[in-house]
Amino acid sequence: SEVDLTNDFGIPPAKQAEFARLMRAFASHGTQVAVAVQPTRGLMHRAQLQPGHMHGFDYARASANLRMFLQQMRDGGAIVPDVMTLVEQPPKDFFFRRDHHWTPVGAEATARITADAIRQHPVYAQLPRKGYTTEQSLTLYKDGTLNLGLAAICGNHFGYQFVPGYQTVPESNDAAQLFEEQPDPEIVLVGTSNSAAREDETKQFNFDGFLKQYLSSDLINYALPGAGQDGSLLEYLLSSNYAPDKAPKLIIWELPANYRLDGDLMYRQLIPAVNGGCKASDSLLETRVERPAMGLNDRLELLSNAGAQRKDLKGRNAVLDIRISDPNIKNFYIITYYDNGTRDKVWFRREAIVTGGQYYLELSRAAEFRDANLLSVLLEPTQVVEQPFQIETKLCL
Repeated sequence: SEVDLTNDFGIPPAKQAEFARLMRAFASHGTQVAVAVQPTRGLMHRAQLQPGHMHGFDYARASANLRMFLQQMRDGGAIVPDVMTLVEQPPKDFFFRRDHHWTPVGAEATARITADAIRQHPVYAQLPRKGYTTEQSLTLYKDGTLNLGLAAICGNHFGYQFVPGYQTVPESNDAAQLFEEQPDPEIVLVGTSNSAAREDETKQFNFDGFLKQYLSSDLINYALPGAGQDGSLLEYLLSSNYAPDKAPKLIIWELPANYRLDGDLMYRQLIPAVNGGCKASDSLLETRVERPAMGLNDRLELLSNAGAQRKDLKGRNAVLDIRISDPNIKNFYIITYYDNGTRDKVWFRREAIVTGGQYYLELSRAAEFRDANLLSVLLEPTQVVEQPFQIETKLCL
């Protein structure tokens, strides 16, 4: 009821400007973002709810709020397909009946309207063309997360659901093209397990393939299962495939509608990652420290702005660039102290599937820190670190 049957969607007012700032950061490097929103099961399969057992779901309110959410993102500078056309006339079996993932039917319908919206935007003329065709492949079978819950509670379940699976392949079978240099894809797909490329073919819903077909263009798929609303986008921006001076023309961000894009830390990480962190500017402070191990509640000073070399950093929109030699250190606080007695404490809890080692953090832009000078930056792990490690930290504009 908290996810499938929610009535509340949309970016909170305090974060609308942050979403627009993220879109501007991408645009400054020549990248347009398209957000492919996945409606909830309650919206898409409301006909299956029984009268008197709505669990608080209100279709009129939910659909109005989703429409507002789509407009918020358009106002912020994103391409946003009109998923309301799917909500108003839902395809049969958009979602699996007892699972939170969409079926290939849902993936295909969303890819089609996403491609329609992109083709109407000037960015489409900048994309290299390549023909694709989609064909039915193996049969997918799904037990389902809701089915597993039923089995745990009741001891029985409804069994598997079987649906056709699909694969998308290049139209041309010309062997000579295998030896020709092909242009690099200018589209990157990020998102959740609905979009992720899986080794298990029975978990492939072919959203990336349908996009290739309807856009007639290749793409790189960075979507990840279990990475939340922004984990796969962060994974891509921190990878060797991304560079601000060679950014892709288009990023397609598959986003379940129940995500609110409201995380302060999300924007404070993503925007400096889009800009390349400290590689793109001069370092104001820099240090390297080593530790044999750290326990819970231990603290390690990463930067100090004190003494004769103290710099005036008041009002500077600075970024911390933190590189940890052990990529398994993913849970920690970064605590920033200021000379007016305030402190900013941020908790990094990177999902297990997202690569560790590199972290960006904008210094807080909140009013209480704007006229204060930075004194110190500390790290406090929320996991036991048993192996020696090194941390390189830079502060830059």
